[in-house]
Amino acid sequence: MTTTTAPARIVLAVRADADAVWNALTDGAVTPACYYGFSAEIPLEAGSAYRYPAGGGDMITGRVLAVEPGRSLSMTFDGHWAPEVAALPESTVHFTLTDPPMPLPGVTVLTCVHEGLPEGVTAIHLEAGWVTILSGLKTLLETGRPLAAPLP
Repeated sequence: MTTTTAPARIVLAVRADADAVWNALTDGAVTPACYYGFSAEIPLEAGSAYRYPAGGGDMITGRVLAVEPGRSLSMTFDGHWAPEVAALPESTVHFTLTDPPMPLPGVTVLTCVHEGLPEGVTAIHLEAGWVTILSGLKTLLETGRPLAAPLP
């Protein structure tokens, strides 16, 4: 029996409206600036297959589980960029966009929960990857510039 880690949970306040945050999560023209150069190809319909290609191959694949445009997106997650990631079982990622708990016009709270990963260093690295990706999304939306150059 494989023990799973506690879900990775990343929460950020982004100085952007929900439409801009949603676009940065789902638009393949924008995602490379946040996702290490990976371009999102996400049909926003439950049951659809999605992928993040880069460098001539698929880096992440899965199925869309549920979508509420501009508010939430749940997907299965299969990573393919490294052998240790490809060896992981399928897991689930949930993105939720909400208003802050106090009135902050022009601010969106972005929550990412990645669950179903087995314990170990690879899960820890995936959580750190989400922190970097979502920090990159925040930086891009707030400054107009990516956090870092996409990986080659």
